[in-house]
Amino acid sequence: MVNKVYKVNSSTDNKTGSKHNQILMSIVVCMPILAYGTAMGWISPNKSLLMGEYSPSNAPLSEEDVSWMASIMFIFAPIAVFVYGVAADKFGRKNALLCASVPIAIGWAVKLICTHPIALIGARALIGFGSGGGFVVCPLYVKEISEDSIRGMTGTFVIFSQTAGNLIVFVLGDLLPFNTVLWILLAIPLVHFCILLRLPETPSFLIKCGKNQETAKVLAWLRSLPENDKTISEEVDRLIIEQTTSEPKFSPKLLFSDKTSVKAFWVALIVNLTREFCGCIAVLVYASHIFAEAGKDPDTSIALSPNKQSILLAAVQIIGSFLACQLVDRAGRKPLLAVTSVVAGFSMCLLGVWFYLQSVGVFMPGWVPITALCVCIFADASGLQPLPFVIMTEMFNFQLRGTVATLIMAISLGTDFALLKLFAPLNKWIGYHSTFWMFSIICLSNVFYLIFCVPETKMRSLEDIYADLEGKKRRKKGEDVVETNHV
Repeated sequence: MVNKVYKVNSSTDNKTGSKHNQILMSIVVCMPILAYGTAMGWISPNKSLLMGEYSPSNAPLSEEDVSWMASIMFIFAPIAVFVYGVAADKFGRKNALLCASVPIAIGWAVKLICTHPIALIGARALIGFGSGGGFVVCPLYVKEISEDSIRGMTGTFVIFSQTAGNLIVFVLGDLLPFNTVLWILLAIPLVHFCILLRLPETPSFLIKCGKNQETAKVLAWLRSLPENDKTISEEVDRLIIEQTTSEPKFSPKLLFSDKTSVKAFWVALIVNLTREFCGCIAVLVYASHIFAEAGKDPDTSIALSPNKQSILLAAVQIIGSFLACQLVDRAGRKPLLAVTSVVAGFSMCLLGVWFYLQSVGVFMPGWVPITALCVCIFADASGLQPLPFVIMTEMFNFQLRGTVATLIMAISLGTDFALLKLFAPLNKWIGYHSTFWMFSIICLSNVFYLIFCVPETKMRSLEDIYADLEGKKRRKKGEDVVETNHV
C-alpha cells in the first residue's frame, strides 16, 4: 500500500529533494488544532445570541452557562493528554491522531442536534477531549516527519492552525446562520479523518515497529528523493541507532531520574506556562465581550461592532502566525520569543492603563484598546504561542518526547481551564486594568527567564542543548568545572 500511495520516481533528475510533502503533511496533521481554534473562538461571536431573547436554546443561557462552556474544554483536555500520550507511544502517532478527530466531530454533531445548555457544555467537553489529544500528538507527528532545516517552521503550524481556526469561526459567525456554521465546523474533523487515512505513520515510529523498508519509502516520499538515495539510507540508520538506545514509552520515572532531563523539563514547562499566563487565550475567548466593555462610552468607541473588532483581532493573529513560520528558522527561538514577550507585555500594560483611565472618567480614544489588543495578539501569535511547542519537542529525545509532551500539555490545558473560569470573576473583583497589568508583569518577567535560563535549540543537537544546561549549572561550582565541561 505504501508503494502505491507514496511512490517516488527514482528516475527523476532532481536529486536535491523537496520539502513540499513535509509542509503539506504538517498542515493536514494539524487540522485537529484548527478544529480546536474554531471551538475556542466559537463562543465570542455567539455569546450575545445564546444569551439573548432569540437564543437557539430553549431559554437564554446564563453567564454561568457561558463560563462553563468556555472552560469545560480544559477540564477534559488534560485527561485526554494522558490517554493520547500513552496511545501515541503504543499504537502510533497516526492512529492516535485519527482517534482525536472522532470526539471533535461528535461534539459538533451534538451541538447541531440539541442546543440545551447541558448539551452544549457536554459537546464542548467532547471537543476538548479530542483537542487535548491533538495538542499532544500533533507536535510529535510534525517534528518526526520534518527535517532539521524546517522543523522550526513546521513546528509553528500547530499555533498557525489554531489562529486560522479563530479567524474562520469569527468570520463565519458574523456572516452565516447559527446552524450553517455548525455544519461547516463539523466538516473539518471529518475531512481530516478521511485524508489522514491515506497518509503514512511517522518514520520514527515505523522504525520502532521494525519496518525499516517501509520507513525508507516514507522518508523518500517526505524528502522527495529516490528510495535508494544516500541521504535516505543515512537517515534510516540514524533512526535505527536512536531506537536501539531509546525506545519510547510513557515513563515520568525515567524522565525524572536524570538531572539534566529534569532541568530541561522545567525549562520547557515554564516557557509553556508563560504562554498560558500571558492572557491572550482569555482575550480571544472573550474578545467580543472585552470590546463591548471598551465601547460602552460612545465618545471613546469606534464604529466597528464587537464582532467585527474580533475578526480584526483574529486576522492580526493569523498574520503573526504566518510571520512566525517565516522567522523561526532564521531568527532563532530565544531572540524571537524574548522580543514578542516584551511587545506583548507593554501592550497588555497599555490596555490596563486604558481601562483604568476609563474607570476614573479620563478620556482616551477608542482605537487605543483595539490597537493594544492587536499588537499583543500579533506578538503572541508570532512568538509566545508557537515557539514553546518547538522548544518542547527539540529539548528531548524520541524516548522522552511523548512523556514530556503529555505532562506539559496536561498542565498547560489545566491552567487554561483555571484561567478561563476565573477571568470573569477576577475582572469583577480587581477590574480589567489590574488583570491586564498582571498579564503584563508575567510577559516582561519571562524575558529575564529566557535570557538566563533557556538554551537556544535552533539547528542544535541534544548534546549541545544539554551542554548549555549543564554548563549553567556548573558555573556556579567554579571555573575549573566550566573548563572541564567544554573539553
